[in-house]
Amino acid sequence: MSIRCAILSAAAILLAGCAGDPTIDREAAVTLEPMAKPASLPTELAWSGLGGGSEKLVSMENGVATWTQVEGNEAGCVWVDDGWFAPTSSWKGCTDADGTQEIVKSGDIWPLEIGKTESYKVKGQAGTDNWQSTHTCTVKAAVLVTVGEKQLPAYEVVCDDRWRVRTFYVSPELQRLVRYKNYHKKRGMQTDVSLVR
Repeated sequence: MSIRCAILSAAAILLAGCAGDPTIDREAAVTLEPMAKPASLPTELAWSGLGGGSEKLVSMENGVATWTQVEGNEAGCVWVDDGWFAPTSSWKGCTDADGTQEIVKSGDIWPLEIGKTESYKVKGQAGTDNWQSTHTCTVKAAVLVTVGEKQLPAYEVVCDDRWRVRTFYVSPELQRLVRYKNYHKKRGMQTDVSLVR
């Protein structure tokens, strides 16, 4: 259920780093119960930032979600992932060349709880490019995150690999992702989107 970096990288914009972001309150005493993995994903998500847009869940089978961007910079782009934190396993019709990644998972971050981790060994190919990487996700904190006019208690999940750091804010109350940040290490670029539904 995440906005994939394959979708966002072409439209990345410069923003301040997460540490100085006034819309993430790290000082508030936020206590969250462990959050079990939701039984289902939203069928449509809309976001603000990057000019706005929306994506739709095309199918969900055996824990594998297929999404398409309906509105926005890459309308028509289709990608496959687990709907949460795993790297994208394939993408087509996006800004970057069509590609695939073989993914081997270890650990389990669910139920979300501070300190839990999972990691992925990734081997990918797009066009003439080939790569290997390790992608590690950790539940870092419980914070208050501002989305529009609301402040929501959320788990902050940070996923790090050799190219980027992706940060997800997941609301136990809404049972979904409410905000997403993607920082590209080499380019020094960051995207920041809020999911409005």
